[in-house]
Amino acid sequence: MAAHEKHIAWRLFGRSVLQGLIAGILLGGAFIAGFLYHAKLSRPTTTTDYSLLQEAEALLEKHFLYELPQQEKLVHGAAAGMVATLNDPYTYFAEPQTAELDRNNLDGSFGGIGAELGVDEQGRYLIMRVYADNPAEAAGIEAGDIILAVDGTEVHANSVDMNGLLAAVRGPIGEPVELTLQRGEQVFSVEIVRAEVLLPSVFARVLEEDPRVGYIQITRFTNRTASETREALSDLSRQGVEAYVIDLRHNGGGLVNAAVDVASEFLNGGIVLYEARQGGEERTFSASQGGAATEEPLVVLVNGGTASASEIVAGALQDRGRAVLVGEQTYGKGSVQLILSLSDSSSLHVTTAEWYTPNRHRLQDQGLTPDIPVASDEDGQAALSAALEYLNSELTVAEVNDGAH
Repeated sequence: MAAHEKHIAWRLFGRSVLQGLIAGILLGGAFIAGFLYHAKLSRPTTTTDYSLLQEAEALLEKHFLYELPQQEKLVHGAAAGMVATLNDPYTYFAEPQTAELDRNNLDGSFGGIGAELGVDEQGRYLIMRVYADNPAEAAGIEAGDIILAVDGTEVHANSVDMNGLLAAVRGPIGEPVELTLQRGEQVFSVEIVRAEVLLPSVFARVLEEDPRVGYIQITRFTNRTASETREALSDLSRQGVEAYVIDLRHNGGGLVNAAVDVASEFLNGGIVLYEARQGGEERTFSASQGGAATEEPLVVLVNGGTASASEIVAGALQDRGRAVLVGEQTYGKGSVQLILSLSDSSSLHVTTAEWYTPNRHRLQDQGLTPDIPVASDEDGQAALSAALEYLNSELTVAEVNDGAH
């Protein structure tokens, strides 16, 4: 990625996470949430009397001056309002469109174009990253391109939310979508045929600053993250790296099983986390044996956008003495949500438990404190430089000890 593209990605994506703007990703979402598993919600029996809602609807139909929304919208609004009374930001109702995006993100594949989206300070949507061997790359789309319209409909953050934009760009495999883009002063349209996009969550490379160090960025925890991490470790090992930097900055979480599987690559067994449920019930998650990188010096980069499942990984590696955390205090999202599918393809996200690190540190509303505090900068290089300085000292000590034999 060119230097100016790196600058755009770090500045806009980081700001969008920290300010609560969802960094919409055509290949997935950065979500401040931890998801345990999907389930189909059976129709429950209830003694609650909902006749008051029907009474209110009848009065609206009789007296409201303007056109009422469709009944589906009214029902969804009632469901969302009911859940909102619980005063838990992580327990919420998701309409079918949003629920479908959630499923895509966690499954790791969907029909799309193969690019990430972000939003700038002017509320303009733009391409953050284009992935190799995907339709967007073949069509000549570049990072930094501003999205003006989708299939002829203008898009702007003030008029279309990110979920609406994602739903418009994604769609059935084999069907086209037209994007109107701006690059500098040039405005142009391009038609792209959607293909199956495998959601990448791991990006790895040998660091130019120190070829002994392998850099692995994990952007979310999906069903594919553990296998991608193993592939990255295998590839970096073949290139002769001796230490690793795991970048979990701006990683809002994902699936707990994926987090445990990723931690297992760096821990040779042992506890990864505890899960506490209502009534004092507790479950222990342990790492599997035979990880690919259980001995090499390791640093984990964290910041205020490191949340939930990424805090599980960072907390386990820190508590177990396996890694040093570098960066800023993490978000503090330690609650667990069930995703329950409803009959119309909407979903209910329900907080059902809390997570604790191996040393029983509570993540919720507390987060993790880095071993080496480093304030965020524009391009994210300050924390990486501190990580390399630490790893260099570790590798130097190892070389001295090896020479002493």
